[in-house]
Amino acid sequence: MNLDRAEKVYGVLDVLIVGAGPVGLATAIALHQRGINNILVIDQTRTFRQVGQVVDILPNGLKALKCISQDAYQQIKTVGLTYTQARRQRSEGNHQQAVKKRFWCQKNLQGKVIRSTPLDFDFWHERYGEGRVSIPWYQLQTELRSLLPAAIVKANHRCVAVTQNASCVTVNCISDREITANPFAHWENTATEEKTPAVSPQPTNKHQFKAKLVVAADGINSTVRQLVYADSNLSQWAKPQYSGFAAIGCLQIDHVSQEMMQQLEAQYFRGDMVVTLQNDSPELKAQNIDSPRLIIFRKGANALGYLFHTALNFDRLQNKSPEAMINLAVEILKRADFPTIFAQVVKLSTPQTLIHRPYYIHPANIPEPIIWSNDRLVLVGDAAHGMPPFAAQGANQGLEDAALIGTAIANIIQHHDLDKQEMIDRQFSKYEQLRRPLVEKVQEATMHNHNWSQEQWEKYSDATYRHDVTSLCHEFILHR
Repeated sequence: MNLDRAEKVYGVLDVLIVGAGPVGLATAIALHQRGINNILVIDQTRTFRQVGQVVDILPNGLKALKCISQDAYQQIKTVGLTYTQARRQRSEGNHQQAVKKRFWCQKNLQGKVIRSTPLDFDFWHERYGEGRVSIPWYQLQTELRSLLPAAIVKANHRCVAVTQNASCVTVNCISDREITANPFAHWENTATEEKTPAVSPQPTNKHQFKAKLVVAADGINSTVRQLVYADSNLSQWAKPQYSGFAAIGCLQIDHVSQEMMQQLEAQYFRGDMVVTLQNDSPELKAQNIDSPRLIIFRKGANALGYLFHTALNFDRLQNKSPEAMINLAVEILKRADFPTIFAQVVKLSTPQTLIHRPYYIHPANIPEPIIWSNDRLVLVGDAAHGMPPFAAQGANQGLEDAALIGTAIANIIQHHDLDKQEMIDRQFSKYEQLRRPLVEKVQEATMHNHNWSQEQWEKYSDATYRHDVTSLCHEFILHR
């Protein structure tokens, strides 16, 4: 498709959504549900493929989905419950003692529970008014895509330039003529994900789209955010900031010795499938050492996996081989006085299966009155406020964004205000005013919850999970 053909087909769109992840798709569904069909979702991934990790959709995220679309809510809930049950059966199949209820336990190095959170749907539903499900990222994306007309969602469109004038936004994209797989995933994990062939330079097509409004849902490395902020007083915030935390892990270690499994079960698992371990000693805190968190999980009778979160200077991550990262993890565990058995677990990692990444953040507490919109452009999800996954709120906060920005844009379109910049500014500003204070609190909790007591965690959980974005959407409609 050449440039002229792209404009001929699409004309001027009401809304162009950049990013076909769950948040971008949820935004499109919110608009489509309201009869707004002159929209398009584009994504840089060359093909949609089965990559990414498991996503926890928590009560506030499910409430947001229900607000967006009853069909989306029912579909994600059903698929998530099915996946969760199947995974539980696989995990417990090789164990004689199956637990009746699943818990996510944080324990100290003596095996004592610091805090414990049940993982079963019914517990969450009873306490917070909605349950909790787990679903693979790709499956979440696929289910949401199925609720939209196929023509609305287009892969292989990489945004390279954004300009706007008084009446619309122009987005220039390129796409490869020869399609190959794209490494579009949360983790680099050559053992479990599709291997991506080396990508050689390919001929490209150029496309240009015009839209009255553009929603940037293109993730923490948002191209739109960088292009929009580049020449403004927000330029220093165009790219994500290193959070100060990184992850090292290995999701599958087979052939773990029976002796090691028995020791871990006796002192730490004690019937649980997953446990988070941390040194909570006053001596460590007195030395101002931020103890690493080691998430360790059983994968079978003689198999383990682990994920290691640690505070780390960025320069210690640069240009490190997998072997060096394993040694670094062992060093940090030793410094934090972890028992030697955990260093032994880490040493079982093979360089080929090791995963590691720094965690980034778009701080929501930037001292600017408006940071999530610029005239006819608005940011949602990780493009607005990306954060580390420690509280499992990235996707859930993005779904809340989708519900509210969908309401805001519907207000604009249904009242014929697409050519009224004052009304667009008002709606986008209202969206940010309603969402940013909540996101700030979630980001703060995400960065510091590892030091919380059970009481602190429950207070945060009540505030976050009981929150229902539906009430904000009603407020939005009532106070245009």
